[in-house]
Amino acid sequence: MRCLTFFSLVFLALILSIPNIHAVGIGTYGNEKSFVFEAGMEKTFMFYIYDNKKVSASLEGDLAEYAILKDPNLDGNSRNIEVTLKLPEYLEPGSHTLYVTATQSLGEAATVGGIASVRTGITVFALYPGKHPVFYGVATNDLNLNEKTSIGVHLINEGEETIDGASGILTIYDSNNTVIAILKTESQSVKPFETKTITTILDAALYNMSLGNYRVIGNLIYDGTDIGYTKENTLIVGSMKVDIVETTPEVYVNSTNKYKISISSDWSGDIDNVYAKITMPNGRVVKTPGVDLIKPGQGRKAAAEIEAYLETEGIALGEYNVDVTLYYKGQSSTKTVKLNVIDGKAPELEKAKLITPMTTFIGISVLVIIFLGVYFLVFRKRKGPSIDTKKSNEDIRPPTL
Repeated sequence: MRCLTFFSLVFLALILSIPNIHAVGIGTYGNEKSFVFEAGMEKTFMFYIYDNKKVSASLEGDLAEYAILKDPNLDGNSRNIEVTLKLPEYLEPGSHTLYVTATQSLGEAATVGGIASVRTGITVFALYPGKHPVFYGVATNDLNLNEKTSIGVHLINEGEETIDGASGILTIYDSNNTVIAILKTESQSVKPFETKTITTILDAALYNMSLGNYRVIGNLIYDGTDIGYTKENTLIVGSMKVDIVETTPEVYVNSTNKYKISISSDWSGDIDNVYAKITMPNGRVVKTPGVDLIKPGQGRKAAAEIEAYLETEGIALGEYNVDVTLYYKGQSSTKTVKLNVIDGKAPELEKAKLITPMTTFIGISVLVIIFLGVYFLVFRKRKGPSIDTKKSNEDIRPPTL
């Protein structure tokens, strides 16, 4: 029984040691959270508040005067609330917002030193008279040598009238600021509050585009009128090649040293499982773990860092040429780098200890299993074995082999 009490206390202490993660929350039923203004339009929205403490609900924003909040349990905890928005006959053109806010009451929050609050919004957009195109920007995609890609202009019509024909003119500059191509997109109509990307095809081979970075300047034309301003974006013409950017320049003699290799690529997609082989001055070859080069976004190179551990026991002090070979997608590339073996003591290498909610949960689960095992063991021992009187007089026979 003492054993049972001990494990109970341990289990309770662990439960109490878990941080109390608490936050007030608010959500909505349905996905409609933005719409175009219509005079006198009325809409009702249902929201749910979740919290185990007292929470108040309120309305904010420039549309709050046109909304009514129905709360069945003021300053209660988890519950559903109803918001009815009745729009006026006129709103100024542009975006208008109604915020539904859930705020923990001051009395409940005083013990944790602050007030938890969260809000969600409903947006109403009032269209401008006539045609009102907004030029968001130039849409580009990175491409590889001798490949094709689509580029274009991205816009929205915030006016009440349809744009009959919108198109873009795209001027492409190389790194020397020389114009290498001028492309025109097709023309398309754009309805009120419609978003469109109007594109054309860029052929890198047709314009003899070499590896490197390019600027794309875009103009938007609508119904024969130039919008009056330009937008700019970049694109990269790349190849299936991974480059070594930087390596650890120094390691300590007769030690285990962490060695880092920084790599990058201008390839238009991801490159999985890039690893290296390092030929040490003593002839030993060290193979590193693999890493993935993930494309971070349009107009940016993928970059990563490979880590290895180099043993320098028996290697004399001095500077050496070391070959580092990268392997990826059935290809390889080698670069000779400098490695200086210096005197001194390498820092102790420690593996990071990762403590996450999952590891905490697993640890507690193991202790629960131990606790239950000890409990049933002690309980069954005190109670004694169960005896079936109907079979107590039968012969006990050995198991069949």
